Amino acid sequence: MFRNQTPRKIFIQASLCTLLLLIFFNIFARSKNVTGNYVITKDFFTILKAGQFSVYDSNEQQLQYRIQSQIALWQIIELVSYPSNQIIAKLHMQWLALLYNANISIFDSSSNQWINGRIRRHFQFFGDQYTIEWNGQSIVMETKIFSLTTKFHYQNQETVLAQFHRRWISLIWTNKYDLEIFSKEIPDAIYILALAAKDHNTSQSSKSSKSTRKTR
Repeated sequence: MFRNQTPRKIFIQASLCTLLLLIFFNIFARSKNVTGNYVITKDFFTILKAGQFSVYDSNEQQLQYRIQSQIALWQIIELVSYPSNQIIAKLHMQWLALLYNANISIFDSSSNQWINGRIRRHFQFFGDQYTIEWNGQSIVMETKIFSLTTKFHYQNQETVLAQFHRRWISLIWTNKYDLEIFSKEIPDAIYILALAAKDHNTSQSSKSSKSTRKTR
């Protein structure tokens, strides 16, 4: 392979081979650890209510869930499972909170009961951070500054439980996300509701910023 080639060309080819192997093993390791994978698309248009979403499988062929909103000035949503058409999670935003704060309720199939919790946003100059409290667990949802990827991990732990990535097309079209889940310790519904909460807060902040610029 390297016969009659200069040391520079040999080094470049060896480096490329090493890089390709690293990429392959990284993709293989990630795919092996993924326990759930969804593509989440925001409805293009809604009137007098918070954004609604369709949650598909990784191939975007089968509808897994719908996020449906009630008519209100703040975010009131329900997560509906398909094809059973059953409500499995709810979120009700607190209207007068200075920072985003919402009560959530998740149906726990093992106990056949609804378990309540909340999602609240923290003030930060750079990036974005929320805490999700549910069933005795405290989970951090964090987005680094200038990043399109948001990660979930337990409080005071670094192991990533799940993450979602906002696609570049969202910058010019309706928002679209890829959600990857690496652990089944927390119901998928938690991550889906949290994604909707962050999307709502980001959308409202963007609208407020545009209105401020227009009034100047």
